[in-house]
Amino acid sequence: MNHKILLDKLEFYSTEGKLKTLIESYLTCRYQKVILNNNTNTSSSSKWELIKNGVPQGSILGPLFFLLYINDLPKIITKNNSMVLVTDGTSLLITDSNDLDFNTNINQSFHNIISWFNSNSLILNFNKTHYVEFRTKNYYQVKTKVKYEHKNISNSTESKFLGLIIDKTLSWNQHIDHIATKLSSACYALRNLKHIVPQSTLRTIYYASIHSILSYSIIFLGRSSNVNKLFILQNKIVRIITNAGVRESCTEAFKNMKIMMYSQYIFSLILFTVKNKRLFTSNKEINQYKNQEQQKSTSTNCYYNQVL
Repeated sequence: MNHKILLDKLEFYSTEGKLKTLIESYLTCRYQKVILNNNTNTSSSSKWELIKNGVPQGSILGPLFFLLYINDLPKIITKNNSMVLVTDGTSLLITDSNDLDFNTNINQSFHNIISWFNSNSLILNFNKTHYVEFRTKNYYQVKTKVKYEHKNISNSTESKFLGLIIDKTLSWNQHIDHIATKLSSACYALRNLKHIVPQSTLRTIYYASIHSILSYSIIFLGRSSNVNKLFILQNKIVRIITNAGVRESCTEAFKNMKIMMYSQYIFSLILFTVKNKRLFTSNKEINQYKNQEQQKSTSTNCYYNQVL
């Protein structure tokens, strides 16, 4: 982050007077140098240089300044597209029904982002930048090329976003395999721990290390045909905790330990629906719409009969 640009943006957000002066004194007049192997010899260290960009690492104000610095980035994107800003990256979502328009749209948006980076003294890491073309399994692949000057952006079949591995067909198979690997490691750990700790401790470990992994993003994974792999591993873990046999039913074990299995998916969907009511249409609204349409139809028929 360039200090001058950051201070100008803070002033735009009505940060003036003594507060701006305090922030300016916090950022400016800092020097740094590099020392090799803790050697104080002048030949093993660089000269002191004035810091013109960035904030002190590990500072409390650093993340806040970064958010203020990139706050205007989504404004360069057109209304038909959207941008998601997170701590470790930025995601651009582009939709278009026409292949040619889509190709033009994505390249134009990418050029706008590069221009914003250049204007704000930032550099885009092309090695960590890629795009994913989301489509159905039976849909043909669009030959999209995203490039800037002589640099091409690589096409990827999957992307990691907020801990989720999202593949191009939204099958969630890669993410399920990733979780299955973690659960397999948990099985091994619990099998070794069950001989030295009580069952109550194993249950605590389950909720701390396993339940959190299973419940996170279950509303997406629950619709996948491959999700049964996770529930099989969950059964295996509960059997290990309760010392149940391989052929024994573990239904009672789930009830006694108050652990949800398939119902966790349903429960998560209900919670999501309750917390996001604005995204759904209620039955009352649907019935009102149907009644209005029926009344319109009846009025039209009556008028038609009168004309006859």
